[in-house]
Amino acid sequence: MRFPEVSRLSVVVSLATVFALVGACGGKEPATPASTPTATPAGPPLLEVLARVPVGAEPIGIAGGFGSIWVVNSEFDSGGTPSVSRIDPASASVEATVPVGAVPLEVAAAFDAVWVSNSDDDTITRIDPATNEVAATIAVCGAPEGMAADDDGLWVVCEESGEVVRIDPAANRAGKTIEVGLEPRFVTVAFDSVWVSNYLDSTITRLDPAMGDVVAEIATEFGPQVVAEAAGGVWVSSVDSDSVQRIDPATNDPGPPIATEAFPDGLLEHDGSLWVATDLGPILQRLDPATGEITGAWVVSDQGAINANQLFVEAGGAFWFPLLDGGAVVKVTIPS
Repeated sequence: MRFPEVSRLSVVVSLATVFALVGACGGKEPATPASTPTATPAGPPLLEVLARVPVGAEPIGIAGGFGSIWVVNSEFDSGGTPSVSRIDPASASVEATVPVGAVPLEVAAAFDAVWVSNSDDDTITRIDPATNEVAATIAVCGAPEGMAADDDGLWVVCEESGEVVRIDPAANRAGKTIEVGLEPRFVTVAFDSVWVSNYLDSTITRLDPAMGDVVAEIATEFGPQVVAEAAGGVWVSSVDSDSVQRIDPATNDPGPPIATEAFPDGLLEHDGSLWVATDLGPILQRLDPATGEITGAWVVSDQGAINANQLFVEAGGAFWFPLLDGGAVVKVTIPS
């Protein structure tokens, strides 16, 4: 995506508004090294912040790999040099900063490399984690965003051109583009298929990776974003419908929408649960994939509302969240 379309840098909701929406109350998160969660009868508690790691401006994408956490610093609003910060999860410190292309969005670790989608350059940056240097810059389709790897290459979704393409990691070259829906955002590889979320179409495109053919177009609630495999299904967050859905890979049937807090986005399977992060706050919710019930909710931060992806990862027994407006990554406890 072109970052101006997804960055609510000018639409920030106050902490009071966040708590009004979720029925919570509390104060701003304390700085490193830790904070104490405060539960209230009215709503979700604040999660304990174990560390706050300053990074570049407008951090958005995040991934784990090679014993590190990799965070994309888009620098869209600040005008600084776009980069990726490499964080050591043990010490909660930045080990390296690697310059990348214009308006980078997402990051993935695969094939002994770290890959960054540069939406304004229409390129993918390949970083060598052994040296923390750029190993290649690969031209792809228009406005690359989400990425996911299979055994043969790295799949890249291009929002502007409405296509996906697979990069051959041995040649550092993109293959033939495949047309999908309008404004595709994210991709995952699961059940011998490639699944692409088409935001404006409100569909998921299922591809046969061997042939590159579309095998199904699956209707979802409006605004599908992140797609993730969990508990024998493919789950999708619909940010503009305040819901998540489970797609049955055997039938391609989407299940009923499961209501969440406002603007669900990031999805992560961990310890038998599906965890959902919202663009508002962010707020973290735990979903039981067996029953489809939300079994808990916690406030991560007082960032307010952002029109950008709120992703997160697990590393070292904690969750890590980039805060777009905070220029930092926070390490928080995983609720029990």
